[in-house]
Amino acid sequence: MESLLTYKDLKKTYLANNKLKFDKRVNRWFPLNPSPVLAGIIADLMADGNLQGPTKWRFDYCSKHTKELKRFEKTIFSLFNLKGKIRPCTKNKYNTKNYGVNCRPLAKTLFLLGVPYGNKVLKKYLIPNWVLDDKDCFKVFVKRYLDCEAGVDLANKAISFEIHKSTDFIENSFAFFNQFRQGLQKHFGIKTTNPFKLSLKIKRKSGATVQAVRIKIRGKDNLRRFYSEIGFDNKLKMERLKSTIT
Repeated sequence: MESLLTYKDLKKTYLANNKLKFDKRVNRWFPLNPSPVLAGIIADLMADGNLQGPTKWRFDYCSKHTKELKRFEKTIFSLFNLKGKIRPCTKNKYNTKNYGVNCRPLAKTLFLLGVPYGNKVLKKYLIPNWVLDDKDCFKVFVKRYLDCEAGVDLANKAISFEIHKSTDFIENSFAFFNQFRQGLQKHFGIKTTNPFKLSLKIKRKSGATVQAVRIKIRGKDNLRRFYSEIGFDNKLKMERLKSTIT
C-alpha cells in the first residue's frame, strides 16, 4: 500500500531550525497509510471541526454531546496516540463544547491530508482522492460527514445536506457535492439530486456574502441503500431514516 504521507513530507513544512525532531510521538505516525478511521477524522474536521493554521496550528471538534466528543477522542488516540481536552464553546449560543488538540505536528499533518485551515466559508477544498477512490474510506467519510451535517426530512422522505460558502467560492460547493454524487453512485449505486443553490444570501460581519448549496438523497431505493450500506452513527437519524423506508 502506498503511503499518503511520510515524516519527510511533514518536515518540509518546518524551517531548518525546529523542534520537530525532539517530539518522540511524531515518528510513530509514519508512514501514514489510507484507512477508514483516518477518512472519518478528515470528515469530522471538514464538517464540525476547525483547523487553525499559521501560526497556532491546532484543531477543535465541536458537539453538544460529550459522548460524541469522546468518540472523536478515541479515533484520534487510535491513530496518533495523543489526547486533547474538552472545554465549553463560548462563541455560540447552542451549548456546544469543543474537543481541542494543541499539537502543531498533527495539525500540519491533517492539513497535508486535505483538511482546510481557517474559515471554511472562505476556503476552497475537496474530498481527497485517496478517500474518494476507496470504497471503505469513502463510506466512513460519508457516514461521519452526514452524521454532522445532514438532516432526515420525514415529510419529503429525503436526506438533505448543505454547505455554506462565500458567493466568491460557490463553484467549490458544487464541485464538493458532485464528488459526493459520483462516489455514492460509483460505490453504492445511490443516486442524489443535482446540487442546487438556495436563494437566501446572508451578509456576515466579516463582509462575506454567504449562500448555501444543497443536495438530497431521495427515493425509497436510494434511501434503503443508504440505510443498509452506509447509515448514520446518530441513532435518532437512523430511526428517522428507517421510518422513511418502511
